[in-house]
Amino acid sequence: MQVPKDPEAFFSSYLPATFEPLRAKLGETSSPGAVVFRVGERPPLAVRIVKGALECVEAVPEDAIVQISVSLDDFEPILVQGAELLLADHADVERQLAVLRALTLDEERVQLIRAVKGSVAFVLEENGTERRVTLTPGSQRANVAVAECTVRAQLSDFLAMQRGAVNPFELLMNGKIQLSGDAQIAMALSSLLV
Repeated sequence: MQVPKDPEAFFSSYLPATFEPLRAKLGETSSPGAVVFRVGERPPLAVRIVKGALECVEAVPEDAIVQISVSLDDFEPILVQGAELLLADHADVERQLAVLRALTLDEERVQLIRAVKGSVAFVLEENGTERRVTLTPGSQRANVAVAECTVRAQLSDFLAMQRGAVNPFELLMNGKIQLSGDAQIAMALSSLLV
């Protein structure tokens, strides 16, 4: 399956098609909230599981688990490239859908994530260009210009971490990840990433 580079096709076609094989396994399961994607100036898109089916609606619902904000220019290098690498690894469907991690967390973990105040910005270097993705817990106002915690890394290391090919603590100890600001926010949101 080809990963579309257009956000509209990514969320309306690719995500549901990739999710489809999980429907039988999930049964009547519903997620404890939604993951909200903010891509550039597009309306926010809330993704959730409702009775085993994937639901996508334009909104920032009160039960948002996390908001993921990325510019339109950074959508392809971060989200699309991450999905392509997982496909190339022949990862199982559950690993291909990183969003599934957040949607299948237990209620206690979700409450801890929602309680975090502030956001974490990942500033990712790729061939002299900085890419950025910001995670904001819950439905609090997402401010992508100012984050309380910043994580700097190479884009390739970030994508390897997403795939489970490298341990984030190993990257941190080797100086391949630099943290600034409130590191507690990054630690509190780590279950969403690995």
